[in-house]
Amino acid sequence: MKIGFPVPAEGKGGTKTWMMAFQNYCIAQGHQVFCKRMDVDVFVSLANFASFDMLEALKAKKTKMIYRMDGIFFDYFIESQLMRKDFNDLVAATIESAHKVVYQSQFSKEVASHIVDVDNIPGTVIYNGADTRFFKPEGPILERPKDKKIVLSIAYWGPPMLAQYSIQQFIDIAKCFVNHKDIEFWILGEAYPENEAKIIEADLPNVTKINLHEQVPREDMPTYIRTADIIMHLRPNDACSNLIIEAMNVGKPIVGLDLGSTPELLGDAGLRCESEPSFTEFPKINPMSMYEQIIKTFDDYAFYQQKILERGKLFTLEKMCQAYLREMNNLVENKS
Repeated sequence: MKIGFPVPAEGKGGTKTWMMAFQNYCIAQGHQVFCKRMDVDVFVSLANFASFDMLEALKAKKTKMIYRMDGIFFDYFIESQLMRKDFNDLVAATIESAHKVVYQSQFSKEVASHIVDVDNIPGTVIYNGADTRFFKPEGPILERPKDKKIVLSIAYWGPPMLAQYSIQQFIDIAKCFVNHKDIEFWILGEAYPENEAKIIEADLPNVTKINLHEQVPREDMPTYIRTADIIMHLRPNDACSNLIIEAMNVGKPIVGLDLGSTPELLGDAGLRCESEPSFTEFPKINPMSMYEQIIKTFDDYAFYQQKILERGKLFTLEKMCQAYLREMNNLVENKS
């Protein structure tokens, strides 16, 4: 099968990570992968990567198209309202042009309903999956303090205003633990300069900053996750977090917000802090609630570790890629 994509897979962010993993799987299965070519059996569009002109060209050639739906921009995500409108208009047009929409979660479908009538468009839910060759309990770990428990979070969270929100939550939560000398917070990966400044200004003795100036190489993430004791996920209204799914397969307990797809992904295998859902402003979360969830997780660590490992079996790269290829084959063979 010839499979087309709108852009190259190189780059940072969850969408590009997904593209690289899925393309490699397709090639290993004997399929051909192309970029910006319309003469393919099926075209996979993502985010806002397919332009209006590209959508028209695909329609003219009657090329079958699957759209992997991530999310939309809300008013509070970015300062430019024009950029928000342009992004959402293109996402809506891509959904309406697709022969099949793949939502990364039920929450992703709910988000799409803000801009299109999703009930009249063929769609299905396929969750992301981790590559279990690398994201597994066995493997190297980094040097770490032997007398401390480590809670790991990441610094890069997409659009600048969204990243700023998540970093502020990280700081507020870390402040709750200043008197816990046995618990340390690690913040990892490339940060926007203003967010790095915010972390430095907070000057918290229980926060360790790990290379905030550059992107973490993909191949290093399993080692960082294995080194930590708990993974803390702080992005609100996420469609389907790679970090959560990867941590599951490594077998690290996860704490997160009671927002977005996080409840779907974690089920009863991880604790979530009190949060007030909102699509009109950044959701409000209770830092002390997250404090309590972290303490509870450490208190019953073996239980949550086993639960999360079992849960991770639902979210593997193999399962995800097979599901996408089934949808593609059905389209090509006119079964859906």
